[in-house]
Amino acid sequence: MKVSLTNILYSVLFFGTLTACQSNSYQVTGTIEGAADGDTLFLTSDMEMATPCDTIIVEDGAFSFSGEVDSVRLHMIYSAKRNEINAPFFIERGNIKISLKEQPGTSRVGGTLCNDAWQELNDSVMSIGKEINRIAEHIYGNNISEEEQQKGMAQITLLNKRFADLVVKTTEKHIKNEFGYFLLTYYPDELIDNDARARLIQQLPDEMRQRPAIKQIEERLAATAKTSEGATIPDFSQPAPDGSSLSIMSEVGKKRITIIDFWASWCGPCRQDMPSVIALYNQYKDKGLGIVGISLDNEKDAWVGAIKSLNIPWPQMSDLKGWDNAAALMFNITSIPHTIVVDQKGKVLRRGLRGQELADFVADKLQ
Repeated sequence: MKVSLTNILYSVLFFGTLTACQSNSYQVTGTIEGAADGDTLFLTSDMEMATPCDTIIVEDGAFSFSGEVDSVRLHMIYSAKRNEINAPFFIERGNIKISLKEQPGTSRVGGTLCNDAWQELNDSVMSIGKEINRIAEHIYGNNISEEEQQKGMAQITLLNKRFADLVVKTTEKHIKNEFGYFLLTYYPDELIDNDARARLIQQLPDEMRQRPAIKQIEERLAATAKTSEGATIPDFSQPAPDGSSLSIMSEVGKKRITIIDFWASWCGPCRQDMPSVIALYNQYKDKGLGIVGISLDNEKDAWVGAIKSLNIPWPQMSDLKGWDNAAALMFNITSIPHTIVVDQKGKVLRRGLRGQELADFVADKLQ
């Protein structure tokens, strides 16, 4: 899934209790650029900036607040006048430092274990994200050859892999503390795959392994094994754009290999990837490549409109239930785009390939 890495990070951050412990005090002190005396900052207990749980008043370009905490929690603090001036941070025992900057993405947090670790990770993520955005602007902002476009997509694939490797390594580094637990439980499968997640769970302290979130992950991993590489997918049907019922196995049986492509009209990375997937399809469709799209849309007009505007040539299906799409639930799809490559009998060959990795895999199978 090629997306803004900052958005990936922010989208997976979730306010929640990470651990129960003895009551301890915390003190937050911070500064803010471009704020006047009396300006208001909002504190929210989630990432939506919707319902503030507290307000803080700025004085002399600074602010502070304190309290008691019996767990490690993630909050968002932001300017009431300019919500792009913001910072997600962990409330935990200790002295927490926040520096709110006017330029988006440059605010900083620190002073405690989780906040120091979060800032260190975010610094690395921002560096990778800038490089991805630079390449993406070159690919989509210029009239370049298909060869140059493919080269750029291959570079983005490598950078996305570097990001995923960074997340796994950071999680493993902190697996004995609350920050590692946080990363393990809230990052999507594209960044921590099932094998890595299962391995990391084994490294958790016993107390953390007994928490409900870990039990839920273990149940999900067990269910995912039924559609993992080497398993044979069951047949299922969903409506096609014309209202008829489309069977997945009726399509899979027509080709040597088939890419099951989970996407949606509202998914920016899906739309960005589509030209390269269409090029791959056109290159190998006569050699035995098929693709079936499964949309996680809710609105039929948006779904059908995207198929037409993107000129997608392969069969499509959707029950228009969004993330509750029956196939998405069966395959444990937690982020899109997501591909599942199967052979003519429905055996899962690979999951989660994109960009150059997907192209290389198809070429290896069909050359």
